[in-house]
Amino acid sequence: MTKKISVKYSFYVVAVITLVMLVFMPIYTFVQNSIFIDLEKKEILSFCKTFCEKNDLSDKKQIAEYIEDNDETDYNISVFNENKKRIFTNKRISKKHSKSLQSGNLNKSSNSKPVKLSKYKPNAVPVYKENEENGNESITLKTIVKTSNGKFYVFIREKLKNSEAIFSYTNNVLILVIVAYIIVCGLMLFLLMRRLTKSIRSLNKAVKKISEKDYSVRYEGKLSKDEVGTLAVNFNNMADTIQDNINSISNYNFLLKEDLDHLKKYENMRSKFVRNTTHELKTPLAIISSQVEMMNCTKDEEKRKYYFESAMEEIQKVSSLITGFLKYSADETEVLKELPEKINLSDKIEDLCRKITGNMQYKKIKFSYNIEPGLVLNFVESHIEHIFNNYIMNAIKHSPRGGNINVTLKADSDTYKLSVYNDGNRIPENKLDEIWAEFYSENNSNDNMGLGLFIVKEISLINHMNCGVLNHENGVEFWFDFIKTD
Repeated sequence: MTKKISVKYSFYVVAVITLVMLVFMPIYTFVQNSIFIDLEKKEILSFCKTFCEKNDLSDKKQIAEYIEDNDETDYNISVFNENKKRIFTNKRISKKHSKSLQSGNLNKSSNSKPVKLSKYKPNAVPVYKENEENGNESITLKTIVKTSNGKFYVFIREKLKNSEAIFSYTNNVLILVIVAYIIVCGLMLFLLMRRLTKSIRSLNKAVKKISEKDYSVRYEGKLSKDEVGTLAVNFNNMADTIQDNINSISNYNFLLKEDLDHLKKYENMRSKFVRNTTHELKTPLAIISSQVEMMNCTKDEEKRKYYFESAMEEIQKVSSLITGFLKYSADETEVLKELPEKINLSDKIEDLCRKITGNMQYKKIKFSYNIEPGLVLNFVESHIEHIFNNYIMNAIKHSPRGGNINVTLKADSDTYKLSVYNDGNRIPENKLDEIWAEFYSENNSNDNMGLGLFIVKEISLINHMNCGVLNHENGVEFWFDFIKTD
């Protein structure tokens, strides 16, 4: 799995680097001269130690050859003996002294005049000072070295006349680097914020459509590996869950409406039956009551026989009346239907296909539909929505990622055939009839996964139409035949 790149982490990295740069620049500018001088002092001390160890300080020719072999050094070097006479120097001197130096006659020229060496000390450290006359800076080491050949005074000086220019150059380069860094970071932040705001705007648009009860919308942007990408994935999962729940609620509402229609029908039948039976039985019961009373009052057998036959005749009428009421009640048990209306089936299915497109894009499903135009019939509009939604949600659920779903509506001789095909596993032949059952479950769980198909089957029975399923080589096709109406 690709490691997630945190947006907050990216901001933190840029902010920390920027802060370090802003803090480092003035500190570096302030201490760079001191750092440079300390480094040069260490270099002079190191050079002095090596110089004294590798040379016989009393031998001017050896010193000259050593300096010549190490001509990369830019030091002014002078060596004096314990009598304070100059033994060697590489400083620029007059032509006369230069010729004497080249001929080796130092004692006759430059060495003839004593030099003040009172400030020389053993184990001395380099001293930095500025030359107030010409503005040049220098580091000077004046030390006393004791060897087997005697005591010597060593003078080493390094001029720092170019240090200011060097620092100025490095500071200018540093400023350019910081400016370039700020520009690059600004561009990175701009691009990052632009991508984030674009994703957030897309999510906001999708959430707004959800709030307007358009549950088919999905986030269709690129799913990155940061927090925004995770939010988009969770949003799409939430939208899928809402869509499934809405469809399930719609299915249960359909069943509840059917049950409610049954209850209303039975209540109307009961009230009507009570009213009718009460009214119709009132007269024959009154006659029977009077005939029985007359039979009790008379002793004439002929009259008793007449009253008995008359009472039996009224009883037969009551029996026939009750039988008629029961037969009428049995004929009225059919579920009440919504009134059909003239529907352009082609436009309705095409509109439903457009609304469901977002669900396909999230699972990378290739969705297509082929709708024959101008197909019109008398039908209940909500039933059409139930049929399509249950078929299409079933197809999305069982299609593999990157699979195909195709919706077709075409006219046959007597019907308009709606079919929904999806790639996926075939349905076992022994399950083709069971999937239409109300409580069919694919995994023997308590989930009523077959409820949607049960609703479709009920609609087909109510409207005296047909529906079914076909297994194909690489998928499954559900179909519904709408009977043509004038």
